[in-house]
Amino acid sequence: MQKAFLEQTSRLDDQGRILVPGLTMGILGNQALPGSGGSLGRPAVEPAYAARLTQNFRASGILHLMAVSGGHFMILASLLVSIMRALRSPPLLMALVLSAAYMGLGMLMVPGDSVLRAQAMGLLSALALAACRPAQSLNTLSWCVLLILILRPSMAASFGFALSCAAVLGIGLGNRRLTAFLEDHLPAFLARPLAPTLCAQAGTLPVQMLMSPGLPLLAPLANLLVTPVVDAATVTGLLALLTSWVWPPVGFLLARLTSLGTGVMAFAAKWMGEAIAPAAWPSGPVGSACLLGLGLMAVIDHRLIRLIRVRRRDCSWSTATNVASGVPFRPSAWASIRGWLQQTYGLLAQLVFKNDRRQCPVMKGDLRHDQSSAGEPFRPSGGWWRSLPQRATRQGTVCTGMCSPSGQRIHRNGRGRL
Repeated sequence: MQKAFLEQTSRLDDQGRILVPGLTMGILGNQALPGSGGSLGRPAVEPAYAARLTQNFRASGILHLMAVSGGHFMILASLLVSIMRALRSPPLLMALVLSAAYMGLGMLMVPGDSVLRAQAMGLLSALALAACRPAQSLNTLSWCVLLILILRPSMAASFGFALSCAAVLGIGLGNRRLTAFLEDHLPAFLARPLAPTLCAQAGTLPVQMLMSPGLPLLAPLANLLVTPVVDAATVTGLLALLTSWVWPPVGFLLARLTSLGTGVMAFAAKWMGEAIAPAAWPSGPVGSACLLGLGLMAVIDHRLIRLIRVRRRDCSWSTATNVASGVPFRPSAWASIRGWLQQTYGLLAQLVFKNDRRQCPVMKGDLRHDQSSAGEPFRPSGGWWRSLPQRATRQGTVCTGMCSPSGQRIHRNGRGRL
């Protein structure tokens, strides 16, 4: 299946030949599969272009997209869980199906430390599902790291395993609170993908400092730009991997669709990677220790600010009545702007209504109402009366608004006469 998929991707352009296998299988197109002896490499790709593209991805902070991690397993799990819940499947059957899917997906991917971590966490989550227990990401991560280090102690020196675990740890610790904070100031479609990106970036920064010095300043923006196309490109890439050996034309079509998404990633990487160089930072353990110290100081400052706000809160009512005064209302910036727009629209509507009211045909004598037709309701000419409130009576509907510039109400009888 992997050989058939690489044969279809070899018909794409340069960025597609490099990035589509990387996004789908976790290996760049200019590299060779493990155990293939270099026969499945990409000799047609220019080495200088491949090196420049890899450097742009690293400088922009989105090189992690070319490594298979939890994203593939989450997409597969979401699809299978939706189908099994629609079929009313019991938890034990659902856990068995998820375990088999995790094992099969792990066999299709290129072996790697991040794949091992994601596969182990998926199997532990399926075990919790079979026991009818809710899966918790931090507890699952702790058991995963403990078991892997006991069975394979060499993983303690793996940067890929450390990066994968650090990203999951950052998301598990701060994703919920950061999402709630960002939703107060940003729309939900921007806050929800931005929060896990920032959390994963903050969690992996100390490990990245051990690998290469420099802080990618535009990494959150680059990840936010490629977020809308990552999931769709991953799904089409997996479908191309599954269908290339059965139906090559369909596999090539799906690989072409995946290359459209990787083209967006390549454009964002080039734009962000060449715009601003990574900020200089001490390398090695010193840089990691400085980042940990800054993170600890940020957490302490956040706690102190919350404590000061609680102390400054007015407690006079709660002291006098011995009843908690509740949480003070603090509207978000987005809610304030929306309320301001609604109030502005209401004021403009009132101004237009006043301007139309000054052109009242009743005050100008343009009544055009036959005095002999006493049984018909009053209807002045023009369309201004349609926006006035109306009152239903036994004799008919009568307009009860004010039409004089001075604000004086015009009284009418039940049959609509002045």
